[in-house]
Amino acid sequence: MIDIQQRLKTIFQKERLVFWYDDNGALKNEFEVIKLDDVTKLEIDNNEFGIKRQVLSLQKNDKFLIYSPIKPPKDEDNWLLDLNIANYMFSADKISLILQNLGLDVSFKEFVSQFDKFFNSKTHLNTLKTLLNDKESQDSLALKIMATSISCDDNIDSIMLKLFSNDKHFETLSKYNLTDEFFKAVKTKYSYDGDSVKDLLHKLFQNHFYYSLDKSKSILNSDARIFVKSWMDSSKHKDSFEQISKEISEELNIGNIIIDIDISKIISCDTYEKCDQVVISHLLSKLNSNSINSSEMAKIINIREHTFWFKNYKNIYKALLSASLLFDFVKDTKLTMKSFQDGINEYSTHWYKADRYYRDYSIHSSKAEHLELLKPLNSKVEDVYLNSYLRELNDNWQSFAQTYSTTSAIAHQQQFYNTKVQPYLQRKNKVFVIISDALRYECGVELTSQILAENKKKDRFSATCNSMLSSLPSYTQLGMASLLPHKELSIKNKNDIVFVDDKSSSGIANRDKILKSYDENAMAIGYEDFLKYKRDEGRELVKNASVVYIYHDEIDKMGEKNEIKTFDAVQSTFKSIIKIIKQISNFNGSNILITSDHGFLYTNQATADSEFCKVEIQNAIKINRRFIIGKNLEDGTCVAKYSGDNLGISGDNEYLIPKSISKIRVQGGGNRFIHGGASLQELVIPLIEVNIKKGKSSNIKDVNVDIIPMRNISTNTVNVSLYQSEVVDDKTKPITLKISFQSLDGVLLSDEFKHTFNSTEQYDTNRETRFKMTFKQNINEYNNQNIKLVTKKVLEGSSETPIYKEFEVKLALSFFNDFDDDF
Repeated sequence: MIDIQQRLKTIFQKERLVFWYDDNGALKNEFEVIKLDDVTKLEIDNNEFGIKRQVLSLQKNDKFLIYSPIKPPKDEDNWLLDLNIANYMFSADKISLILQNLGLDVSFKEFVSQFDKFFNSKTHLNTLKTLLNDKESQDSLALKIMATSISCDDNIDSIMLKLFSNDKHFETLSKYNLTDEFFKAVKTKYSYDGDSVKDLLHKLFQNHFYYSLDKSKSILNSDARIFVKSWMDSSKHKDSFEQISKEISEELNIGNIIIDIDISKIISCDTYEKCDQVVISHLLSKLNSNSINSSEMAKIINIREHTFWFKNYKNIYKALLSASLLFDFVKDTKLTMKSFQDGINEYSTHWYKADRYYRDYSIHSSKAEHLELLKPLNSKVEDVYLNSYLRELNDNWQSFAQTYSTTSAIAHQQQFYNTKVQPYLQRKNKVFVIISDALRYECGVELTSQILAENKKKDRFSATCNSMLSSLPSYTQLGMASLLPHKELSIKNKNDIVFVDDKSSSGIANRDKILKSYDENAMAIGYEDFLKYKRDEGRELVKNASVVYIYHDEIDKMGEKNEIKTFDAVQSTFKSIIKIIKQISNFNGSNILITSDHGFLYTNQATADSEFCKVEIQNAIKINRRFIIGKNLEDGTCVAKYSGDNLGISGDNEYLIPKSISKIRVQGGGNRFIHGGASLQELVIPLIEVNIKKGKSSNIKDVNVDIIPMRNISTNTVNVSLYQSEVVDDKTKPITLKISFQSLDGVLLSDEFKHTFNSTEQYDTNRETRFKMTFKQNINEYNNQNIKLVTKKVLEGSSETPIYKEFEVKLALSFFNDFDDDF
């Protein structure tokens, strides 16, 4: 395995005299054939005095290889003892050669000889050699031999993670006689006293599981808990953790154990998936019995958010929070108003949130990882939203809805061009108008937040969202026409097409002509065509344009085609509009108005027969689930009649609108997604004004989080508090931090927590978060020294975690700390 001549050649680069005692002369033939330049070979044969004279006097500067076919004599009989001591003693047995090759002294010979099979591989030897230093101990050498044999880093944590990833790696350690060394290292680091990988895994998991539940059953030390935590957090090894955790949970029947533990202790548990299942069952039970509020729900979910199994139940947790917010809203809100304007104001500042909560619940519950869990809650959410909010709100609104007029003081769709677009044109500022079909007000509020969130990278967008009143009936043809410049809107006697100044407004081509009739530099285009343009082509397209109308249609299109996907289309709409905004920016645009033709009503629950309105229909030119257009229409108990004068529509047509959220039964299509009526959800639409400031930063910032000062630390576990000093809102975004203790030179001393600070709580005390942190076993090495609590900012899409804030504190562990629960 090892070339003796080459080894000697290397030794003679540093040594002049090399002694080789070959017990029983086993390698004498090798000695005789060795040829080394400038090296004289001598053999000991009762000629010790002559050898001394030759090497010390006659050839005192020459190099000598001095060989004996027997082992060295006893010291008292060894005439060459002084030379032996002062010079290099070469040994050519396998283990000695290995030690010489590795640069280890003879004290390691017996230890290394245990791993003979390992050293049969030249690759092992060469790899191990690169890891060694001049301060090796048997323990450190054993770790490096183990690490080399299974190809991992040379620390016990890495070795364990590699072993746990595949059974074959422990078989490798067994083959090389390394298992005793492995369990010795594990005992030293984690206080585990055993010799079974399966038992080690059980102890590690149970130690981690019981730490926050019953410390008497947490028998390993703090390093063992920290190891399990780092295993969970490892992007490379988390899959093996997940698999093994599931296996151990079944083997130890964790499901039966956990049901008897107080839920307050389970809230932060994440060793086993059963923890999440128990927490979710608890939250569901509390929600169904109305015994938990949304603040309590949010706190628990915030704790769960950075636990290991959260990803498997993310949509369920989000659905639970949305349901809780909806229930609290309905319980705490009076849905009464004093006037038409009061109803619009209340809806656009507060009431719309219930529609958002319901939409969020619907989205997350439809994507829930375990759909059957939410079935009982689905029924309750539908009942609360439909009967305690949607119906009650619009029943109360109905009397004011019948006073609808386009001439009220409220911003109206029919004045949009004159009041919002024309001022840009007067200042000779180009403006882009994005009209998204059926983008209702609550969706516009969320879209505004998402636009502002884009400031994370370039800090260029400012955006505000206000409400605007849609035309009535709230349907596409009329809404699209109302947003165009016009002197008159009219509906003829054949269908529901709306004419602008006697020109049809149906379709983008006709709208483009109408725009150009008011401004020859205006243009209209569909969003898909707009997005196809490359930068230079797009800049050329809009270079001379004064106003660009961009028509977008995903929500209404999906609602008509496959209504149960309506809320998915809302999410898709957000992404599309942000793409359009970025495209406008690429085309050097800076002023953007985003609005809609109308809103919509939507419930997952199919319409009951009692919700359909029975109307005698004659002389109708258009019958819709939410409106009828015609002449000499008969009023009824479930519909309200409007004249064209009140609606800003010329002609002698009359308009019937079902009261509240009632529907007219018509053939075909669905009845979950509807619009055309006078409900607040249909009438109130968003008007979002976006400004792009090239090269200028916006005032969007991360929420501020402070470390609450602490005194000297005297125990192995310490409670740390961080305080979110302001609420999260449109101008202040959440921040995710990693929190840990480190030495002043950056050595990790504790476990590490990851937490997102996103509180909207107005009360200061509700924005304080506590973390119970555990120090590693070697923390005593830093006693009576200053250490630091370090918070690092987690950057989305990056592994870099820059320092956010630090707090220096003295570690002053007391004598009684030796009796901490870890020992």
